[in-house]
Amino acid sequence: MSLWELFIFFFRISAVTFGGGIVILGMVQLEEEKRKDIDPEEFTDMVSLAASMPGPIAVSISWLFGKHYKGLAGSIAAVLGAVTPPFFIVLALAPVILKYSDVPQVQGFFRGVLAGTGAIITTVVFDNVKNTLTSGWWNLVPFAIVVSMIGVFHIHPLIAMILVLLLQFLHERLAMSR
Repeated sequence: MSLWELFIFFFRISAVTFGGGIVILGMVQLEEEKRKDIDPEEFTDMVSLAASMPGPIAVSISWLFGKHYKGLAGSIAAVLGAVTPPFFIVLALAPVILKYSDVPQVQGFFRGVLAGTGAIITTVVFDNVKNTLTSGWWNLVPFAIVVSMIGVFHIHPLIAMILVLLLQFLHERLAMSR
């Protein structure tokens, strides 16, 4: 993908989605399934990393996606594509929505958007859980460790995630040395 294609890819998705980053993530996943140029396991890793990074998930996934294709310049192009439409849409529509938020048709529109958003989120979560569970037992280990560190030992989530990332890094280094 060229820088322009990355920008347009995220601009197009971001311009037509409601519901935030997780919905954009679902749309990216659907588009990527059509393209088939990123390994599904690698895409699942990108989703996991994007979900664990601070900030909006739409920015995180566009950053990682852009980096995959074109490095830093690709990340910048993808993020600009993802944030430009919502910026201008909110800028233009906020006064109108605030003025007409009591109109039943406007309320009905947002109820419909909420239902569609829920369906996309459910699909994304289901697909990612399925990919994680079918890709091997090692993918469950970090999850179990983080949950036990936070839930049982009351370790701060950030520290737990850093420790598990270090564990995965060591595991990959050992696997590569064999």
